[in-house]
Amino acid sequence: MVDAFKVFEEVVTNRRSIRVYDQEFFYDSEIVKKSLELALLSPNSSNMQLWEFYRIRTKEAKEKVAYFCMDQSAAKTASELVVFVARPDKYKKSIQFNLDTIESPENFEKENSKSRRRLYYKKVMNLFYSYDFLFLFSLLKKMLVFFIGLKRPIVREVTVVNKKVTIHKSVALAAQTFMLAVKAQGYDTCPMEGFDSKRMKRYLKLPAKAEINMIISVGKGLPEGIFYIRKRFPYQEVVFEK
Repeated sequence: MVDAFKVFEEVVTNRRSIRVYDQEFFYDSEIVKKSLELALLSPNSSNMQLWEFYRIRTKEAKEKVAYFCMDQSAAKTASELVVFVARPDKYKKSIQFNLDTIESPENFEKENSKSRRRLYYKKVMNLFYSYDFLFLFSLLKKMLVFFIGLKRPIVREVTVVNKKVTIHKSVALAAQTFMLAVKAQGYDTCPMEGFDSKRMKRYLKLPAKAEINMIISVGKGLPEGIFYIRKRFPYQEVVFEK
């Protein structure tokens, strides 16, 4: 276990956001597939898995996406790009997926646990992820939570905005797993938020409710690809104990 931690510590420590890649280096695209397979194992809210991942691999596609990323070097020199997408519109499919999992023969849950989870996905998840016309449903849920919260602890984040945040947090967890997996295989990444989301969505033919979380470039980093020193706030300034 100690050896496993040392390897993990090395991967985390050596991961840097690389903005220039070696375009002459032989690139093995299989590492992205393996990394995405591991990303699928990432923790996510209620196992809803409201995410999709689009691999940008051809020369034409990479040039187009790099243009949408304002031609920043991290995109222009990448061997491949992966677009991480939040899909709130697929919540019904995810609910059914989890209900089917509860009923699957390999499920080892006790019956009382199954009953609670059936209720959770059929009622709570449907209530949380259902569409909200003019935010009226969000207002109603907020009022309900307020009055219940006067008597006992309750989750307060129930609006349509909170729903988006929840999904994007899950997608971001998958993105971090992906970047660490890429680094563990000897390659580098750079997460990018600077892109034209409207053009990107149109190019990928995404529906209106889909949202792009981030675009991650992948390749073999060059030394000049590290633009800045790594500087973080000290531990004692951001970690607190009670």
